[in-house]
Amino acid sequence: MARRRSTKAKTPSASDEGRGVAGKSVVINGGTTGIGLATAILLASRGARVLLFGRDRKAVDEAVGHAAVAGGEAFGLVADVTRPRDVERVFKEADRRFDKRLDILVNNAATVANGVPDGDVDGWRSMLETNVLGYFQCARLALDRMRPRKDGHILMVGSMSADLREPGNDVYAATKAAIQAHCEALRKNVNAHGIRVTLIEPGAVDTPMQRKSEADKARRVRAMEMIEPADIAECILFALSQPKRVDVVQMQVRPLKQLI
Repeated sequence: MARRRSTKAKTPSASDEGRGVAGKSVVINGGTTGIGLATAILLASRGARVLLFGRDRKAVDEAVGHAAVAGGEAFGLVADVTRPRDVERVFKEADRRFDKRLDILVNNAATVANGVPDGDVDGWRSMLETNVLGYFQCARLALDRMRPRKDGHILMVGSMSADLREPGNDVYAATKAAIQAHCEALRKNVNAHGIRVTLIEPGAVDTPMQRKSEADKARRVRAMEMIEPADIAECILFALSQPKRVDVVQMQVRPLKQLI
């Protein structure tokens, strides 16, 4: 005789608490373009309170406006992730806006420059300060606020270049490999404090970092050789929305037709 399955809903466990991003406080660097902007809009539209920052006043204001149109709550600051005092100012503003409670950091700011054969020290330094040191400082300041509560989520946007290591991208790939290693070690460092660390590694995405014309990028998106920032934002939302018991460690996301 077949056993009848109970249709009674399962009582949520304690680790289901906090599922989703509604009501969460979020800081996003590189939040004015590409993946950062798409993420800011999506998280704000789902009820998160978002503080984004970037270097251009007009872009910051427009990003905040886009989030508002999507029905969300966002604040913006003009700040450069490569300048320690700017970053400290951002987190002090987060303390003020969020009553000294920070739930989520999205480390996303990135830049690209020529590799060793054709590049120069200034370009490499700018890339290292943005793609690596900026991530380190933001993570440190976020952890200063998360560890006392034994709760929080740090999400870092890396790149599949960390593993692909394509010709011409040698320094950029090195910065993303550094973030990959950093995430793996940092996760072990902060696990005992109840803090999660997630690495999202996109393939080709239609962002300003892509050194292609807008027409070419649009063609690649149609051909499924490139994905859109909103696609990665959805992946970020998924990782951030899991119950406390679930740790999304690493996610690689590429266009269907990007054969790698």
